[in-house]
Amino acid sequence: MELRQLLYFVTVADELNFSKAAVRLHMSQPPLSQQIKALEDEMGVELLVRNRREVRLTDAGRAFRADCRAVLEQVRVAVTTARRTAAGDIGTLQIGMVTSGIFHVLPTILTRMTERFPGLHIAVTDMGSADQAHAVMQGKLDIGIVHSIPTRSGLGKAPVFTEYFTIVVPEGHELAARPALALRDLEGVPLVAFSREHAPALFDGMIASCLHAGFSPVIAHTARNPLTTFQMVKLGLGVALVPRSYARAGMPGVVFREIGQTAGSIQLYAIWREQAPSDLVMRVVGEVMSEPIGD
Repeated sequence: MELRQLLYFVTVADELNFSKAAVRLHMSQPPLSQQIKALEDEMGVELLVRNRREVRLTDAGRAFRADCRAVLEQVRVAVTTARRTAAGDIGTLQIGMVTSGIFHVLPTILTRMTERFPGLHIAVTDMGSADQAHAVMQGKLDIGIVHSIPTRSGLGKAPVFTEYFTIVVPEGHELAARPALALRDLEGVPLVAFSREHAPALFDGMIASCLHAGFSPVIAHTARNPLTTFQMVKLGLGVALVPRSYARAGMPGVVFREIGQTAGSIQLYAIWREQAPSDLVMRVVGEVMSEPIGD
């Protein structure tokens, strides 16, 4: 039994006239009659009573027509869904995001994606760079936004955003009162740093920025995540050097101070599985991720 036979039968059942049905189907009448007869023979059921005066449905034909219509509608929906999915109009995209990207990069990307792919369901997971790289390779994430990429990883990459550092100090700290700060002002000041075990790129970027400014940082304490870092700064355990986008979080009890041109930076990349990426992933990378993101 072929799908086209179901369409032929429904058309004949609606018209109750083989000539009119053939015109609607853009075919001649004899092949249409042959297809209906072949369908009945395969099913072992008479679907239509036809004679010189009329064509009418049997009870079996009436029941079969209702089910055929449902099948043809399901096929139509399936084809439409497949085409829209291929075009990126619908479907699900799993995106990973490092924490520093949540406050600025993520809102920009999500705004662009909802404008250009309005039917797309977006699932965002906050996780570190190494975990994202593994998840992308395992097919659990479609795209990751990371600070660092493993060498020889099988991952495609594209730069997304350059994240500059800013200084976080407790309210009332003497650095908070200065009209302008330079990175060198942190020389000898106890720092609360991100744990290298959990954020190696941020830790290394902070160290490199300080060394480039001409001093070695004094790391008094470390923390695994931004909230813990800000709480430790708030309690006066040290100051911190963090990505500038964290200032958008508006944390109480701490003050974010710009460093200006002396600030170091760290790069954010989009990553995806290089081998056989989906059309949707490459469209998102090309149309969304490649556009510059302003400060």
